[in-house]
Amino acid sequence: MATKSGSSFGSAFFLQLSLGAFFLMLGIMGLGDYDSGLSKAARFFGRDDTLRIVMAVVEIVIGVVFVLGLFVSVSAALSRILVIALFALWALYMLLNLFLNKSFLEPNTVAWLYNLSWHSVILISIWAVGGRYL
Repeated sequence: MATKSGSSFGSAFFLQLSLGAFFLMLGIMGLGDYDSGLSKAARFFGRDDTLRIVMAVVEIVIGVVFVLGLFVSVSAALSRILVIALFALWALYMLLNLFLNKSFLEPNTVAWLYNLSWHSVILISIWAVGGRYL
């Protein structure tokens, strides 16, 4: 990793910084929640947390890549793979939680649209920030 020169502090910089911090914290919280008593009980009764763990690890790695990518050169190939994986996983997460599992327009239309909108902002931000690696 080489040090980057000429970093500018524009909107793209702050979008990437905030998205990196968001995914880093989201991944850490996801792994921390994995060990909670409620999660252990749910796994005992058959819940499969594989997607949750994969998502948390990808979130941590891409969060680190987004933040470090602001200050040092990061492998374009690795970044490209991680951005595509995160984009696909976030889209899958949205599909599962907002459209499938009897969750379409639930608990009410306004709350569902609110959740759809902020999830969409994150998805489009991944695409926008990831565009420099694609």
